[in-house]
Amino acid sequence: MKKSILFLILAIFALCLVQSVAAANIQEPITKLTPDQTSYTPGDRVTITAEVPFATTGGSTFPGQHSVRAYTDLDNPEWVYTVKINGHGQEQTVSRQVLTISGYMLDYPSQNTIALSIVLTGTIPSMPTSGEKAIFSIEQIDANGNTISGSHYEVDVMVVIPEDIDKLRAIVESDLSTFETEITDKLKTGVDVSQAQAKYDAAREKWIQSATASYATAKVLLDDAQKIITEGKTQLEKSWAQKSIDETTAALEKTAYYITDFKVNRSMTNDARVLNIETKVESAQSSLNSANGLMANENYAQAYTVAETAHAKASEALASAEELYAEVSKGIIPDMGGTGIFVIIGIVVVIAIAGFFVYRRKTSWDELG
Repeated sequence: MKKSILFLILAIFALCLVQSVAAANIQEPITKLTPDQTSYTPGDRVTITAEVPFATTGGSTFPGQHSVRAYTDLDNPEWVYTVKINGHGQEQTVSRQVLTISGYMLDYPSQNTIALSIVLTGTIPSMPTSGEKAIFSIEQIDANGNTISGSHYEVDVMVVIPEDIDKLRAIVESDLSTFETEITDKLKTGVDVSQAQAKYDAAREKWIQSATASYATAKVLLDDAQKIITEGKTQLEKSWAQKSIDETTAALEKTAYYITDFKVNRSMTNDARVLNIETKVESAQSSLNSANGLMANENYAQAYTVAETAHAKASEALASAEELYAEVSKGIIPDMGGTGIFVIIGIVVVIAIAGFFVYRRKTSWDELG
């Protein structure tokens, strides 16, 4: 029993010790970057200011055996930092990539407050390709040089290589050319390309503006142009699919007219040929429903494929209906639909009246001798 209690006490002590060691004193810094831009190019001079607050643990403001380590990838860096005890401190200046502040300079009784103010100035370094660069980082490290969990913070910036901008302009130009061709091809088939054309015009305008913009601004313009082109191509796929859906719907509506005529006017409800047409219509309608579902889910490319399948089935049904209609309408008197009988009666009446007058005139001539 005594061994169990001793083991429990040691376990609790070890847990408290681990938690004490693992706790981070550094809190998330408030940073500001000057100039504040969306991207930078090698050689740009920048300044980073950071206000770093600390949380007290274990009765002190900071463990004396720990350290604060700040790092930068900027060229020719200059650090101006101040350890503030209860709001007061003295500026220190160093020029190196790594700034290390001993924990003994930060270790005070917990009734005190400490903070770290940093002003870092340097030059954006060269890079092989455009990309993000961590130009400032800060963390708390233990006596063995290990980073305390939850204490690492950094400032990343986008660095743009001028040569990459030229390559990106060429890529966007090629994308615009391809997009324009796609618009032209779809227009020839009757697709509504108005919205896609508007996207093309907007993307091209940004591409034109990028030619005279700064590298940082040009990167933003060209990225925007690529996004707009992608949106435009999506819109073109949507319009293309919608055209196929509309054509399928129209074919099914025409076929429905013939089926109604066969059943209502010709008593062909159970005719095998009519039943076959109805089967084709059902299959086409099923595919059309699937295409509309894909459209609702914004899967326009797949919607077009399914809609084309539906269109082929609907066209086949319509062709069969037209062929059957022509066959059953053959005869001496051409079929004229539901109003045909009235047309025929009218023709007969006209012929009869005309015949009557001809007969009267002939009779009159005979009487005159």
